[in-house]
Amino acid sequence: MALDLSAFQKTLVYQAHAPVPEVLEDLKVIGQLDQKAEAARKTLWIAAWVVLVVGVLSLFVVGPSGLAPIALAVGLFIVRARRRRTDLEDRRYGLVATLLQRLQVDLEKDAAVDLTLDLSPNDEVRKRVGQGSKGRWSCEDFTDAWLDLQGRFADGTHLHLSMVEYLQKRSRTQRNARGKTKTKRKQKGTALMQVALRVKAERHPGLEAMSGQLQKAARLPPGITLSRIRVAADRLSLRALMDHDWVVREPKPAFNPASLAMAPNKGRKPKVPVVPPGKHDASRTATMMLLSLYQVLNFSSSQHKRSDARATS
Repeated sequence: MALDLSAFQKTLVYQAHAPVPEVLEDLKVIGQLDQKAEAARKTLWIAAWVVLVVGVLSLFVVGPSGLAPIALAVGLFIVRARRRRTDLEDRRYGLVATLLQRLQVDLEKDAAVDLTLDLSPNDEVRKRVGQGSKGRWSCEDFTDAWLDLQGRFADGTHLHLSMVEYLQKRSRTQRNARGKTKTKRKQKGTALMQVALRVKAERHPGLEAMSGQLQKAARLPPGITLSRIRVAADRLSLRALMDHDWVVREPKPAFNPASLAMAPNKGRKPKVPVVPPGKHDASRTATMMLLSLYQVLNFSSSQHKRSDARATS
């Protein structure tokens, strides 16, 4: 399914039900579109400052006629600001592309994945969930459920990965001792990632009793907070909280759940490349969450095999 650029540019929401190679091609086109928007805004920024400097110098040389360049510069700044919406967050589509590249060898061959990717700004009005005041601050709260990815691994396990970002914007206007009015602005936020696996209950009997096992198996990068664990007869999931300024590192070797299913579970930590200290890496976090979930599934299936072997001996 080729990307409908006209529809995407209106909503900045990408939805697909297609094989991974097609989705990756669409994400590549979105990246190229974003690069053009970034280049255009950069050009407007440089042009606006050049024209502004020319206008200010003209005021000293030719007088009031220098106001025309200044007015033009202000117009360029306004145009650039209005194009902010088209300057997409690289890390969002970059995260999806990284994860799909990493997982595609283990997903069901030629099967479609379902993807909803919202690349519109996280402070759009439609994402505002509350506003009010806290002390002298005026506050706006936003909830942005921007990612929903679903697919099926070759072993039949269904994957569901999602991300939600929470943002609070604060502003306060006050007058200083000299009578000047100043507005202070600040914001804070968090990012919530959830990774869930759904399986056939008959392949993993007793899975619902393994919440404690998942608690032990869960391994996350330093600084990532595990916020929730859920285990049922046919599914299990992890939720983790990250800083709002998370990043995406370069793709690592593909995640291979099949190899985990074949290897004996001895409580070993997943082997994941070490990321240099700094901002939270969302792609690494997702990978480690998947590895943790698969360790529990592997433990469940191995327990089932051992019980079957004892029953037949």
